[in-house]
Amino acid sequence: MLKKRMEILKQANVISEEVAGFMDQVIDRMEAAFPELTQQKAEMFTTHLAMAAERMRRGEGVDQMDDAVWREVKESGDYPRASRFLEQLLALWPETFPENERRFLLLHICSLLREES
Repeated sequence: MLKKRMEILKQANVISEEVAGFMDQVIDRMEAAFPELTQQKAEMFTTHLAMAAERMRRGEGVDQMDDAVWREVKESGDYPRASRFLEQLLALWPETFPENERRFLLLHICSLLREES
């Protein structure tokens, strides 16, 4: 279902072929790492990551996360695992994601991990 969602975004020209290929790899890794993940959480994360990659491809940025929210993410017990997983995913993309994008992605992954436990 997630790959179909990415195909729809690609067909609608919301994401590029390059981003769709990246997301295909991400979805495979995510499904292996989080087999019990709900569809809603998986869709939210993959959509955010796809849009972040597309913003990078277009040279666009994202607003900064509120400092209090970022502290909460960093203090989460899930942060170390989320950070490792994010690094694995971002290694699949040819460019370095900006810090603001990385923070929002970590927020989403921490949320996924909380649900999984």
